[in-house]
Amino acid sequence: MEFTVDLTSKETCAPYHKVVFAKTHKTGSSTLQNVFFRYGSENGLTFAMPEKSWMFPFKEPFNSSMVLDLPWAKLGYDIFTFHSIWNYAEIKKVLPTAVYITILRDPVDCFESNYVYMGLQNLYKMDINEFAKFKDSRHMVRPSKAIIGKNQMLWDLGLDWREMENITLVQSKIKDLDSQFHFVLFAEHFDESLVMLAKILCWDLENMRYLKQNMRKAEKVSVISSGARETLSKWLQADYMLYDHFLEKFKRERESYGLEKLATDVRRLELLNLQLKEDCVIEVADNSKLAGEFRMAVSMVEGYLINETKPWCAPYARSEPSFTVHVRKQQMARAGYDTLTLHNNKKLSVLNKGMEKHEKTETKNKIEDKNLL
Repeated sequence: MEFTVDLTSKETCAPYHKVVFAKTHKTGSSTLQNVFFRYGSENGLTFAMPEKSWMFPFKEPFNSSMVLDLPWAKLGYDIFTFHSIWNYAEIKKVLPTAVYITILRDPVDCFESNYVYMGLQNLYKMDINEFAKFKDSRHMVRPSKAIIGKNQMLWDLGLDWREMENITLVQSKIKDLDSQFHFVLFAEHFDESLVMLAKILCWDLENMRYLKQNMRKAEKVSVISSGARETLSKWLQADYMLYDHFLEKFKRERESYGLEKLATDVRRLELLNLQLKEDCVIEVADNSKLAGEFRMAVSMVEGYLINETKPWCAPYARSEPSFTVHVRKQQMARAGYDTLTLHNNKKLSVLNKGMEKHEKTETKNKIEDKNLL
């Protein structure tokens, strides 16, 4: 970890452009990813990104070969921010000197969000509270092929399904992750996390403005009973070990920043976000009203109808799949493929049409996969 985190006041510093973000499921990670999409796109940075999808494969841990031979690899990579199974050693080959971060969320709330978003509620034909009772009558481990399920955050961060049942191995994994990440954000302290991250990266706080991404409709959020929460908390013990460890560290980092200054800067970010919504958002809406680059990947989440007279607003509301297409086009052009695209066989157009088809199929498969849990 060559980079050193400094949360104390600094009069001058230079923006840091090398960032590795281990994206976790249903933790607010898409909102944070949008911050990186916007910053990278505006500053001509290059993303280590999948060739066709908006996420790396979940059948195997990330491997550097997935990105090192792509057309834009010759530009040199600056940002890693796509879903993958975390593999620190391989990512270091791609971005050896970068700020390494991830984001966590209360494990029960994270599980509930995955349970509904990924269609498990429909698959099992029971809500989260019924599932907690069903699970409590069995010793349920995570199936070997599941991409969504028990201790999701540790799985996203590279812990094998067998290992998460062994407390000693979980503790060892947490120790490894502590040595790999410079900073860990928290969904429950999202604005505080962004303010602190801005200090770490020496970015203007304006760069941290956001509109929430992949936010479920209110009726799609479960009300978890106290009994179900207690049952699920015990079941998700390994994820809570991860969460509690880094939360204690986060509390110490808040003190290093200065609690009074942090509160002041958080208020400033809140005001920036209020102004952003006032300037840009006409309506919070679902896919029945959304089109084009603002259309969401699944129908249960909401996006934004944007003031189209202000082109600068669009990136804040652009969906994750659409922003992936956008930065891929930018990188193809900067890598010198624009001429080939326009004058030979319009390869870029074909590539992006293929991606759109791939995205629809992948989203459908992800939701319907019988091995999800």
